[in-house]
Amino acid sequence: MSMRVPALAFLVLALLAPVPAVAADRAPSLAEVRSIRAQALKACGQDTCKFIGARVSTPNTRFAWADVATDGFSGVLLKRKPGTHRFRVVGWQGGGIGECSYWRDLAPARVLRDLKVFGLVGSTGQVRNCGRT
Repeated sequence: MSMRVPALAFLVLALLAPVPAVAADRAPSLAEVRSIRAQALKACGQDTCKFIGARVSTPNTRFAWADVATDGFSGVLLKRKPGTHRFRVVGWQGGGIGECSYWRDLAPARVLRDLKVFGLVGSTGQVRNCGRT
């Protein structure tokens, strides 16, 4: 009986422990990659732009982020047209880091948190995930 009590207590504690919120962007499908890559490189507008990768938000699959590398340009936030695999650029990140207020005007906080969009908060110059309050 002495072995059952600690095992039962452990099981109860494990079941009652808070589960962390799941926020996991996903890899885009091939059709999504084609659309995201085309729009991201078009937004970059330079011959030296290199498409590094993309990810689609899981809380709202209408949003995606593309990493693009070149001088003065690092990525774009895209929004899907309803019912299609076609995306359009709604915001872009230059060589520096933008303010979270800019990103919050473009996408919901849960999307920004999921896509790991970072920015400046307030006048302190603190950098953090723009989806966090």
